[in-house]
Amino acid sequence: MPYDTVSTSNPDLLPVEWSRQVIKEMQESSAVLGLSRRLTMSTRTQVLPASSALARAYWVGGTDSTGLKQTTKNEWKGVYLRVEELACLVAIPHAHMDDNAFPVWEETRPSLVEAMGATLDAAVLFGVDKPLSWPGPIYQSSVLAGNNTVFPTGDDLAQDISESARKLRRQDGYRTTGFAVEPGLQWELVGLRDAQGQPIYQTNLPGAISTGIYGFPLLEAGNGAWDIDEAKIIQGDWSKSIVGIRQDITFTRHDSGVINDDAGVVVYNAMQQDSTIWRAVMRVAWATANPQTRIAQAGGLTDQQRYPFWVIQNGSTYDYS
Repeated sequence: MPYDTVSTSNPDLLPVEWSRQVIKEMQESSAVLGLSRRLTMSTRTQVLPASSALARAYWVGGTDSTGLKQTTKNEWKGVYLRVEELACLVAIPHAHMDDNAFPVWEETRPSLVEAMGATLDAAVLFGVDKPLSWPGPIYQSSVLAGNNTVFPTGDDLAQDISESARKLRRQDGYRTTGFAVEPGLQWELVGLRDAQGQPIYQTNLPGAISTGIYGFPLLEAGNGAWDIDEAKIIQGDWSKSIVGIRQDITFTRHDSGVINDDAGVVVYNAMQQDSTIWRAVMRVAWATANPQTRIAQAGGLTDQQRYPFWVIQNGSTYDYS
């Protein structure tokens, strides 16, 4: 779509169909968006109910049918989704924009989507540049709760995966619904062999590579956000990872702007380099729910000892306490 066709009732907003397209493609490039529960938000802050105290049932009792029904309670602890701005800058030379045959938006969108997806994944999974209003990242929170296995622990990766899922269910009361994994892990699974040399990780169809583990989705974080020195796999109940998205994406153009690196050094000057800098701002929120479960309650786990995710580490010895 040519640059000159950008036109909406509010010139600072991407057209609705463009916004939806960006969000849809981000789900494919971002492990967090692809696995997490996603909500459309209409306000800056939204409160979600998460059970913090489980209801309890009693036998009425009494041989003479005079037993009294005991009272119980069901308390709710609020989980806050707080919206933060996620910005992306893309520089487009004027020569490209003046060429009607050059599909500016089609060429720009992939890099914009990948950059935003990488920033979101890095913040949610590993805490890189995470907004202060968001809770602790999944990797560090899992380690602090004791939900971590250092690979290799069992006989092979398949055993580490299944044993971690078993512990998450047996100790914390959470089911594994999906896997966020390091780049290339799917091919590592393909290479696994049993004692007879037969493949352990079977394909769904002849000549095709399956995209899941034990029937649950597997997403490789191939956008550069994954910390391969720390984690190999993050698995858990992804319905407890909640991403809130405002559908309107702000989109502005700057003919005289500059782009600086982290040290403040100018790395791109739109005026001197005959370019226009496109700035897209997406408003997104993220939070995790850690509600009480009956299994964790029976095991005496505290809120700090219970978490809906488990990490298989790449031999990390980093202290997060």
